[in-house]
Amino acid sequence: MNKLFALIAITLATASCMQLEVKPGRVIGDTVDAGKEAYQSIQRSRRGEEERGFSHKTSYDSAISNAANIAGCKEELMEVVSVSDLVVSQVISESSEVLVKDGDKTIYCAMRAVVRPKA
Repeated sequence: MNKLFALIAITLATASCMQLEVKPGRVIGDTVDAGKEAYQSIQRSRRGEEERGFSHKTSYDSAISNAANIAGCKEELMEVVSVSDLVVSQVISESSEVLVKDGDKTIYCAMRAVVRPKA
């Protein structure tokens, strides 16, 4: 048990920004998950990588399907990232949705990714 508390203390001391939310009944599991996230964050920073969020919005083309519109939005998002001085080494999560406002549709897509500077 002392090793667990030492691991938690080291994790919290070395992490630059960390939020630990412990739910009743999941104390050990949540603590282990937080430790893993902190470890991955430290490893990424040592390799010169960091986790970032990106988003993009584009107009809806009614001549093609929702799936094609979403794929186009994601392609444009990746182009925006590739033009920057960053390279995506891992995509953590992606999301997309069709937004309707005053009868006009737009596509919104977002991703959370691990990036590193271009060599």
